[in-house]
Amino acid sequence: MDVLTHLFLPLTVAFAVRPEWFDSPAWLALGVFGLFSDFDKFVGAPGLLHSLVGVVPMSLALVGLGRVLDRRGWIDDATTAGRLAAGFVWSHLLLDVIDGGPVPLLAPLFRTGLGLEYPARVVFGAEPLGLAVSGPLVALRIVAPRPGFNAYGFINGFGIASVLTFAAIYLGRRSRASDNGIASSDNGNEFQDDELGCRDDGGDR
Repeated sequence: MDVLTHLFLPLTVAFAVRPEWFDSPAWLALGVFGLFSDFDKFVGAPGLLHSLVGVVPMSLALVGLGRVLDRRGWIDDATTAGRLAAGFVWSHLLLDVIDGGPVPLLAPLFRTGLGLEYPARVVFGAEPLGLAVSGPLVALRIVAPRPGFNAYGFINGFGIASVLTFAAIYLGRRSRASDNGIASSDNGNEFQDDELGCRDDGGDR
């Protein structure tokens, strides 16, 4: 799966579910943790950081660091930030499994990884209705990652769609929040004007 999908699809889900976590735009930078597992490719050991051996310690370290920073008062809501960053780390494995993998969850003990593939094909001009689905909708793929340094796709159409979806949801929510803030301010001003009017009427009497 491409870099843009790993960055923006988890961010989109997190922002849609808990937008209040991202009141500060700086929190969007946590999405970078969605790329953590791909750093194993820099050392020519694909799969090393796609395993529980790499992901579990990293997640625990992020959560623990968040708690420490929170207790010392250095960063507000650092505990939530740590958990969110850990969630982004795990999202990489989930997306890679959905995209076909292979994700070797037990590496380096077992090099074999797993992923899903979708072999179903729509056949037109077949069957009485002129339409048929050939092959299973979902199949499990079990294979070991290619060792060493390899070439990988960088971005694709799904990644671009992920960026556009995130931008639409993020900017839309920010715009509505801004409009609600302006409306609340206008209502407050009207209320103050009404109070002043009532006091003036009372003084005239």
